Amino acid sequence: MERSTETGSGQSKSSTTFISAAEKKPITDGTTGLPSELLLGVNATVICATPLGWILVRESAGGSTYLLDPQSRRQDNKIQLPPLAGIEDDVLMFSNCLLTDQPNSPAGCVVLVVHPIDPVIWYHHMGTTSSEWIRHEYDIGIQGDDHETCKVLIVPIAACHGKFYFKCYFDEIVVLDFCPGPVFTSLKLDGAGLRDGGTGRIQVFLLESDGELYMVHVYRMDFSEQRWCLVDDLGDRAFFVAPWYFGASCLAGKYGIQKNCVYSVCFLSDESFTISNIGDGTSHVHSLREAETPCEAICRALWMLPTDPK
Repeated sequence: MERSTETGSGQSKSSTTFISAAEKKPITDGTTGLPSELLLGVNATVICATPLGWILVRESAGGSTYLLDPQSRRQDNKIQLPPLAGIEDDVLMFSNCLLTDQPNSPAGCVVLVVHPIDPVIWYHHMGTTSSEWIRHEYDIGIQGDDHETCKVLIVPIAACHGKFYFKCYFDEIVVLDFCPGPVFTSLKLDGAGLRDGGTGRIQVFLLESDGELYMVHVYRMDFSEQRWCLVDDLGDRAFFVAPWYFGASCLAGKYGIQKNCVYSVCFLSDESFTISNIGDGTSHVHSLREAETPCEAICRALWMLPTDPK
């Protein structure tokens, strides 16, 4: 989970604490063997987690940018990227970062950073001759009513089969592909039998798991209904969702995670996270009040996941 600390000058500086889903507590010191970039107060860095486990890191001094495997103990656990410029630290911290494939794949991949509140993306083609990030301001429509309108944003979003899928409705989903620049199309869906009950309070998450695209509806920290594309069994997998539309999956048993469950933190200031079992419908809330990280300092949930194929 991300939190803020005070620098010597009294200014707020963003840093990061991770929560171990297996141990149900924050990881706050170097005894776990985490890279120094991810330890509170060690280095001045801004990080942005990806659903594939890799973490985008940008150093505040100099702007050096790279992808980091947080659980690797090897010296080559970093993949260097061009410096990511033109985006403030506080914006990058809350942005969504996704990869179309593993960054060490022979075919390369696209690294995408999505601005949390403005219609702007940054992307970089790994495995090509490209030596820079490209900033793109998109315009894919207007939404709202007679009283207020705003531009359509790229949320929620997930990468699957080399493309990005977002803005999921019951009868349509928007597709973003890079050829090599951004190309937007839409895919019509059969939405029969899918509805939100008219509550208007559903927050939708998209995520990829084992090559399949899933839609997760989160009802205010309580999964009172499981409508994941009509799926009621995740098998040996667990899903993870967090604010700003982060969604990911992981094999459960190997890492001490509870299988067939959703681990969720729905709001930035939450002092707990919920584990919801898809099979029996039960939910358990795990408080962080007694954890080493002061609850009043928590400002964003951030799950750490393995980078091996899931």
